[in-house]
Amino acid sequence: MTRAWLRKIELETFQGELIALPTGAATLMVGRQSKAPGGDAAGRKDGADLNIRSERVARKQCALVSDGGRWLVEDVTSTGGTFVNGRRIHRHPLVHGDTLWLYDALLVFLETPQLHHDQLEAALDENPDDRDRVQVYADWLLEQGDPLGDHLLGRAAPSRVLEGLDALVQEGRLELIWNHGLIHTARVRCINDATYSDVELVARLLSLRVARWIRELTIDLSTWVVPSANRIQQDAAAVLKGLLQGPLLPRLEQLSFGYFSESLPAASFLPALFDRLKPRFPRLKTSMRELLHPVRTATLEVVAIPEGLDFHAPAAVNGRIPLDSGVWVGSSVQGQLRALAPGVPRSTVIQAFLVRQQAPQWCLIPLEEGVLLNGRPAVETRLLPGDVIEDRRGAKFRFSTN
Repeated sequence: MTRAWLRKIELETFQGELIALPTGAATLMVGRQSKAPGGDAAGRKDGADLNIRSERVARKQCALVSDGGRWLVEDVTSTGGTFVNGRRIHRHPLVHGDTLWLYDALLVFLETPQLHHDQLEAALDENPDDRDRVQVYADWLLEQGDPLGDHLLGRAAPSRVLEGLDALVQEGRLELIWNHGLIHTARVRCINDATYSDVELVARLLSLRVARWIRELTIDLSTWVVPSANRIQQDAAAVLKGLLQGPLLPRLEQLSFGYFSESLPAASFLPALFDRLKPRFPRLKTSMRELLHPVRTATLEVVAIPEGLDFHAPAAVNGRIPLDSGVWVGSSVQGQLRALAPGVPRSTVIQAFLVRQQAPQWCLIPLEEGVLLNGRPAVETRLLPGDVIEDRRGAKFRFSTN
C-alpha cells in the first residue's frame, strides 16, 4: 500500500506538524480537542483521533477512512460542513495535495515522503546558489526514495513538490521563480473567485519544503471585494505573526504586502511586529514603509508595439499612460489599437482589456481571449508593480507605481 501523511498547518502560527497515517484499513476521527471531565487532553474518549484547536470545529467534524488501498474523507457533522479544496463535500477520495479546511487549521494530504536532513539543509541555507550543494542534497533524497530529489535535479515537474498548489500557479494566483529547483521569488496574487484567503495561502506556501529558501516574498493583502483598512491591517498582523512563529526562511531578503493608493490609518502594533522580524530574518532589507507601500500615481508603460500596428494613446507622456481612474485598450479595426480613458465614447470598439482603479489598488479585467499577464492567460486580478500585460496582437504594457 502507498504510504500517506497529513501535514497539519496552524493558521494562527503557520506552524506545521507531519502526521503519518496508518497502513491497512483504518478510520480516524477528526474533531475539536475536548477538555470535558473524564476525557483526556487529546479528547480520545469522545472519539477524536486527530484534534484541531478551534471552537468552530465540531467534536466530530469528519472521518478519514482507508480500506487499505486509498484514503477518503467523510463529513460526519450536519452543521458547518467539511470542505476539501474549498468545496463542501460529503464523501471525497483523497489525492496528493488535497487540502481540508478546518477553520483555524489546514490538513494537507500527502503521498510522498517528507524527509529532512539538518546538515544538508543548513549547507543550502548558507548558499542555495551552489549547484554542488543542491546536487548532494538531491542525491541523498533519491537514496531515501524521496521524489524531491528528481525535482531538484530537473528530472521532474514541480507539481508533486507543490502539493496541490500547482493549480493556483496555472490560474495565476501564485507566481513562482525557481532557482536550482528551489523557490527564489513568490508572489501571492489577489484574483477574482479565489479559493484561499491571502493568509491561508501564505501559510500553505511556506509549509512547502522548497519554500524554505525564498528570498523575495510579495503578498497582495487586498481581497477582490474592496477591503477595509482594518481588514488589511488584521491580515498584515496575521502574516507577520505567522512569519515570526512559522517555518524559518533563512534567505528572506525582500517582503512586500503590495501597495495602497490611499493612506492607511496608523496602527502601532504593525511596526512593533515588524521590528521583531529583524532578529529572525537577518538578511531582510525591507523597511516598514516598503512593506505597506503608499503610491501617488500608476501608469502603463508601453513596452512593445508590433510593427505596422497603428497605436493611439493621447494621454501617454514619454511612453507612459497615466491611469488615474483607469484605461481601456482595444479596437475593432484591423491594424489599430487604442488606449483611452474609460469615459471616452467607444461604440463598436472591441475592448481587449480594462485597467480600473478599485481602491486601494488597480485591477486588470481581460475582455477578450488571448490577453496575457506575465506570459500566462489573464484572469481578473489586482495588478502588482512590474506586471506585463500583452494583448492578442502582441502589444505589451508594464504596470508601474510611483
